[in-house]
Amino acid sequence: MSLSRVIRGSLWLYISSIASNFLGYIYWLLAARFVDASTVGTGAAVVGVSSLITGLLSLGLSSGATRMIGRSAGIKDEGGVGAYFITALGISLLVSTVASLLILLYPGGFMGLTKSEASFVAILILVGGGWSGSLSVLFSATLRTYVNAAASILSSIFRLVIGIMLLYMGMGFVGVMGGYITASLVSDAVYLYMCRGVRLRRPSLTLAKELIEASMPSYIPSILGVAGTWLGVVGIFGLTGGEQTGTYYMAFTIASLVYTIPGTLLGLMFPVLSGMEDGRKRATNRAVRLTYALIAPVSALGIMYPWVPLGLIGEAYTASATALRILLLGTFVAPICSGFGSLIYAYGRYRLVTIMGVVGNVPRVLLYLPLVTLWGDVGAAVAYVAGYFASLVAAVVLSRRVGYKLEARVNATLAGVPMIVALAAGMLGVHWVVGTLIVAALSVLAYARLGLITREDLSEVSAAILSKKQISMIYPHTRYILSLLYGEDRTEE
Repeated sequence: MSLSRVIRGSLWLYISSIASNFLGYIYWLLAARFVDASTVGTGAAVVGVSSLITGLLSLGLSSGATRMIGRSAGIKDEGGVGAYFITALGISLLVSTVASLLILLYPGGFMGLTKSEASFVAILILVGGGWSGSLSVLFSATLRTYVNAAASILSSIFRLVIGIMLLYMGMGFVGVMGGYITASLVSDAVYLYMCRGVRLRRPSLTLAKELIEASMPSYIPSILGVAGTWLGVVGIFGLTGGEQTGTYYMAFTIASLVYTIPGTLLGLMFPVLSGMEDGRKRATNRAVRLTYALIAPVSALGIMYPWVPLGLIGEAYTASATALRILLLGTFVAPICSGFGSLIYAYGRYRLVTIMGVVGNVPRVLLYLPLVTLWGDVGAAVAYVAGYFASLVAAVVLSRRVGYKLEARVNATLAGVPMIVALAAGMLGVHWVVGTLIVAALSVLAYARLGLITREDLSEVSAAILSKKQISMIYPHTRYILSLLYGEDRTEE
C-alpha cells in the first residue's frame, strides 16, 4: 500500500473534521437565534450522555475492526474484509439495541434527564453508535476516507438545514434533537450506499472473539477519552442546570475548532512517520512548529477577545468568556502532546501511547466533579485543560526514552510572540478587528525573521495543497511578500 494513498486518505479525514466542527459551530450559532441557552444546554447534555454511553458500549471495536479489516485488505482478502465488517456491525447493533431498549424502559429520569430527554439518548445511541462506528471503520481501514469525509460533511449540512427548519417551526428542544438524529441517519445512509459491492459474509463467533481481543488494548483509553471530553458538559448540566451548560458548551465548541488543528494535522504525521526509516524526530518537530504557527495567533486572539465569537451566538453566551479563555490555554501545549503521540505510535511504542492517553484523561475525569461543584463552567474548563498539561509533563518525561528533544525554547517563542502582541493590543484597548490584523501581521513577520518558519516549510505546505502548475502561477504574485518576510531570495541569481 503506497504512502501517497495513506497521506491522501489522512487529508480527507482532516478536511471532514474541520468541516464538521465548523458546520457544528454554524448550527449552534443559528440555533441560538430560536432557542435560549437552557435549551442549548439540555441538547448538549443529551448528546453528551449518548456519547458517553456509546463509548462504554463500543468495546473499542473501531480499533480492533480497523486492524482486522486493514490486514485483510492489505492481503487482498475481500472475503475477510466482508466477514470482519459484518461481524463488527452485528456486535455494535446488538449491544446498542439492547442498551437503547433498557434506557427507553428505564422508569423515571435517566442520569438527570427526563423521560422524553432520555428517549432521545436511546435514539442517538441506536442510529449513531449502532451503525456509524462500524460503517465508518470499513472505509477508513481500506483508505477510502473520501467516503468518511462525504458522510461527515453531508450529515453536518443536513443537521444544519433540517434542525434550523424545525426550530423555525417552533419545535424548540425537539428541533435541536431532530437535527442531530437527521445527521446520524444521513451519515448511515451514505455509508450503506457506499457499501455496495462489499462481499459480505455471515457473522462468526470466532471472528467476534478475535475482534474483541484486538479491541481490548484500546478500550480503556478510548473510554477515558470520551469521558474526558463529555463529563464536563454532563456534570455542569447535573449540578447547575441547562443555561450554564449551554453557554459552556458553546465555549467548548469554539475551542474545539482550534483543538482540531493540532489533533488532525499532527495525526496526519502518523502514517508519514511510520513510513520513514530516518528523520522521524526532525519531521515531528517541523510539523509541531508549523502547527504552532497556525494555532498560536488564533488562540491568542481568542484569549484576548473571547466575547467576539461568543457574542455572535448571543449576549447570554459571553458569560462563559472566562471558560473559553481557559480552554484555549490548552491549545498552547496540545501540539507538543499530539506530535509526541504520533511519534511514539510510529515507533510502535504502544505502552507509551497508552500511558499518554491515561495520563491525559484521568486528571480530567477526577477533577470534573469537585471543580464543577466549586466553579461551574470555569471548573469544567480547568479540568479539561489540566489533561493537556498532564500530557505535557508525561511527554517531557517519556521523551527521554526515545531520545526525542521537544524544542521547548522554539515552541515557547512560537506560542509567546502572538500572545504578547495580543496582550499589548488588549491592554491598549485596540478594537478586535485592528487587533486581529496586528497579531496576524506581526506573528507572520516574527516567525519568518526568527527563522521559525522557513521558505522550505512554506514550499512543502504549498506542495501538499497545490499542484506545481498552480504554484508556478501564484509565485510571481507572492515574491514581493516573501521578500518582505525573508529578505531577498538570491537562490535564483
